[in-house]
Amino acid sequence: MPLLSDFGLRTDVRAAERAIRRAAGVDPRPWFRLPFGTGASDPRVLAGLAALGYHHVGWDVDVQEWRPRRTEHGVARAIVDAVRAHGDGAVVLLHTWPTPVRALPAILARLGDLGAEFVRLDELRSPPGSA
Repeated sequence: MPLLSDFGLRTDVRAAERAIRRAAGVDPRPWFRLPFGTGASDPRVLAGLAALGYHHVGWDVDVQEWRPRRTEHGVARAIVDAVRAHGDGAVVLLHTWPTPVRALPAILARLGDLGAEFVRLDELRSPPGSA
Protein backbone atom coordinates (compact mmCIF):
# COMPACT_ATOMS: atom_id res chain seq x y z
CA MET A 1 0.00 0.00 0.00
CA PRO A 2 2.91 2.43 0.46
CA LEU A 3 3.53 2.11 -3.27
CA LEU A 4 0.06 3.48 -4.00
CA SER A 5 -0.58 7.16 -4.44
CA ASP A 6 -3.07 8.75 -2.07
CA PHE A 7 -5.67 8.39 -4.82
CA GLY A 8 -4.71 4.73 -5.36
CA LEU A 9 -4.98 3.99 -1.66
CA ARG A 10 -8.45 5.56 -1.49
CA THR A 11 -9.55 3.73 -4.63
CA ASP A 12 -8.35 0.31 -3.43
CA VAL A 13 -9.73 0.66 0.09
CA ARG A 14 -13.13 1.85 -1.15
CA ALA A 15 -13.27 -1.01 -3.69
CA ALA A 16 -12.51 -3.52 -0.91
CA GLU A 17 -15.13 -1.89 1.30
CA ARG A 18 -17.77 -2.26 -1.41
CA ALA A 19 -16.83 -5.91 -1.98
CA ILE A 20 -17.07 -6.68 1.75
CA ARG A 21 -20.44 -4.95 2.00
CA ARG A 22 -21.76 -6.93 -0.96
CA ALA A 23 -20.42 -10.26 0.29
CA ALA A 24 -21.01 -9.92 4.04
CA GLY A 25 -23.65 -7.22 4.27
CA VAL A 26 -21.66 -5.26 6.85
CA ASP A 27 -19.51 -2.15 6.96
CA PRO A 28 -15.92 -3.25 7.67
CA ARG A 29 -15.01 0.05 9.33
CA PRO A 30 -13.11 0.83 11.41
CA TRP A 31 -10.86 -2.24 11.08
CA PHE A 32 -8.42 -2.72 8.22
CA ARG A 33 -5.50 -5.11 7.84
CA LEU A 34 -2.80 -3.86 5.53
CA PRO A 35 -1.79 -6.69 3.17
CA PHE A 36 1.38 -8.29 4.51
CA GLY A 37 1.42 -5.48 7.10
CA THR A 38 3.08 -3.33 4.44
CA GLY A 39 2.72 0.30 5.33
CA ALA A 40 1.85 -0.29 8.99
CA SER A 41 4.54 2.16 10.05
CA ASP A 42 4.07 4.62 7.18
CA PRO A 43 2.39 7.80 8.49
CA ARG A 44 1.02 8.66 5.04
CA VAL A 45 -0.68 5.27 4.68
CA LEU A 46 -2.06 5.36 8.22
CA ALA A 47 -3.35 8.92 7.72
CA GLY A 48 -4.98 7.86 4.44
CA LEU A 49 -6.74 4.98 6.19
CA ALA A 50 -7.83 7.24 9.03
CA ALA A 51 -9.28 9.74 6.55
CA LEU A 52 -11.41 6.89 5.19
CA GLY A 53 -12.58 5.90 8.67
CA TYR A 54 -10.23 2.94 9.10
CA HIS A 55 -7.64 1.86 11.59
CA HIS A 56 -4.93 -0.67 10.73
CA VAL A 57 -4.94 -3.71 12.97
CA GLY A 58 -1.87 -5.89 12.94
CA TRP A 59 -1.40 -9.33 14.39
CA ASP A 60 0.67 -11.02 17.05
CA VAL A 61 0.56 -14.60 15.81
CA ASP A 62 1.35 -15.65 12.25
CA VAL A 63 2.12 -19.35 11.78
CA GLN A 64 2.08 -19.07 7.98
CA GLU A 65 -0.72 -21.60 7.76
CA TRP A 66 -1.03 -20.86 4.05
CA ARG A 67 2.17 -22.75 3.25
CA PRO A 68 1.77 -25.96 1.25
CA ARG A 69 1.57 -29.22 3.15
CA ARG A 70 0.49 -27.59 6.42
CA THR A 71 -1.77 -30.02 8.22
CA GLU A 72 -4.86 -29.20 10.21
CA HIS A 73 -3.25 -30.66 13.34
CA GLY A 74 0.04 -28.81 12.78
CA VAL A 75 -1.70 -25.48 12.23
CA ALA A 76 -3.83 -25.91 15.35
CA ARG A 77 -0.83 -26.86 17.48
CA ALA A 78 1.31 -23.98 16.18
CA ILE A 79 -1.41 -21.41 16.80
CA VAL A 80 -2.20 -22.64 20.31
CA ASP A 81 1.50 -22.69 21.20
CA ALA A 82 2.05 -19.17 19.80
CA VAL A 83 -1.00 -17.74 21.57
CA ARG A 84 0.11 -19.28 24.85
CA ALA A 85 3.59 -17.81 24.37
CA HIS A 86 2.19 -14.36 23.57
CA GLY A 87 -0.37 -14.21 26.36
CA ASP A 88 -3.43 -12.02 26.72
CA GLY A 89 -4.64 -9.99 23.80
CA ALA A 90 -3.07 -12.08 21.05
CA VAL A 91 -4.48 -11.40 17.61
CA VAL A 92 -4.07 -14.36 15.25
CA LEU A 93 -3.64 -13.94 11.50
CA LEU A 94 -5.53 -16.61 9.57
CA HIS A 95 -6.31 -16.86 5.90
CA THR A 96 -9.37 -18.52 4.40
CA TRP A 97 -7.59 -21.35 2.65
CA PRO A 98 -8.83 -24.82 3.63
CA THR A 99 -6.33 -25.78 6.35
CA PRO A 100 -7.10 -22.95 8.81
CA VAL A 101 -10.83 -23.23 8.17
CA ARG A 102 -10.74 -26.93 9.03
CA ALA A 103 -8.40 -26.30 11.99
CA LEU A 104 -10.50 -23.53 13.54
CA PRO A 105 -12.79 -25.75 15.68
CA ALA A 106 -9.76 -27.49 17.22
CA ILE A 107 -7.99 -24.17 17.78
CA LEU A 108 -11.00 -22.65 19.53
CA ALA A 109 -11.59 -25.77 21.63
CA ARG A 110 -7.95 -26.03 22.76
CA LEU A 111 -7.67 -22.36 23.60
CA GLY A 112 -11.03 -22.49 25.38
CA ASP A 113 -9.83 -25.45 27.44
CA LEU A 114 -6.84 -23.29 28.45
CA GLY A 115 -9.18 -20.56 29.67
CA ALA A 116 -9.01 -18.24 26.69
CA GLU A 117 -11.74 -15.66 26.34
CA PHE A 118 -12.54 -14.66 22.77
CA VAL A 119 -13.37 -11.00 22.22
CA ARG A 120 -13.85 -8.60 19.35
CA LEU A 121 -11.05 -6.23 18.41
CA ASP A 122 -12.89 -3.29 19.93
CA GLU A 123 -12.90 -5.12 23.25
CA LEU A 124 -9.12 -5.37 23.42
CA ARG A 125 -7.44 -2.72 25.51
CA SER A 126 -4.95 -1.98 22.75
CA PRO A 127 -5.44 -3.76 19.42
CA PRO A 128 -2.20 -4.49 17.55
CA GLY A 129 -1.27 -1.60 15.31
CA SER A 130 -3.47 0.80 17.26
CA ALA A 131 -0.75 2.82 18.93
